[in-house]
Amino acid sequence: MIQNLIRYPDPTIRLISANVRFFNDELKQWITDMIDTMRAHDLSALSAIMIGIQYNIIVMKEADSYIPYINSRLIKHVGVVTQTERSTYYEGISVDVDRYEKVTVIYEDENAEPHHRDLEGEEARMFQQQLDYCFGSTFVDRVDRERKQQINDYLKEGLVKGGASCPTIFYRDYFKRGAKYLMGVIILSFITPFFVSPHVGEWIYKIDSAVLLLVVALMIGYFFYALHESRQYKQCTSCQTGNIIGTLVILTGQWLLVSAGVFFWMAP
Repeated sequence: MIQNLIRYPDPTIRLISANVRFFNDELKQWITDMIDTMRAHDLSALSAIMIGIQYNIIVMKEADSYIPYINSRLIKHVGVVTQTERSTYYEGISVDVDRYEKVTVIYEDENAEPHHRDLEGEEARMFQQQLDYCFGSTFVDRVDRERKQQINDYLKEGLVKGGASCPTIFYRDYFKRGAKYLMGVIILSFITPFFVSPHVGEWIYKIDSAVLLLVVALMIGYFFYALHESRQYKQCTSCQTGNIIGTLVILTGQWLLVSAGVFFWMAP
């Protein structure tokens, strides 16, 4: 059944969506209603809160299929791109928003089966925009203070108020990038044994070992700073927790592989 889309200034947009716990006929009916509403309004993506259903459900149109993403979380991301966005909620407004260029998401389908997928480009952007809605946020929460004030002044009743939104870009990512760059430098050093003397190779091994310790320090820094940031956005703690754990697992796996290369290949 086609449902009405919530639109400004309906405060429902600021509600935090709960996780789905029961995968039953009611859930399947919600998904059917979302798909019917998407078709009626020619939408490529929709979150359940946009039709007043306060659960973490996103439906994305992919080719001729409609794919439900239930209890979805971001666990990995690459790159940041800026692009103009529009919203069915704030009609007539467009803003430039930073989003991750590529994301890996984990989610469940309507039968509670777990999945993960890599999204990039426009699909990644649409997914992040819908995920914002699930956590009580909108795209205007991504712009700077000056632009937000301009939008607030433009709207008849001002921006719909809510708590601090959960950002999609965090400062903790600088720790992660630093760790990855350093591991990349170590990997490049793996070719040096073919070109340098054993004495020089021994010095490179010592440097690589020291850099490995620095990577560990950055990973620890990432963890504690991530905890600090997550406390500032408590309404999306579960989302951030999954992201933090996933990132640390990936970094740890990469560190172990690079360490094996250092101690079994570079060691004199």
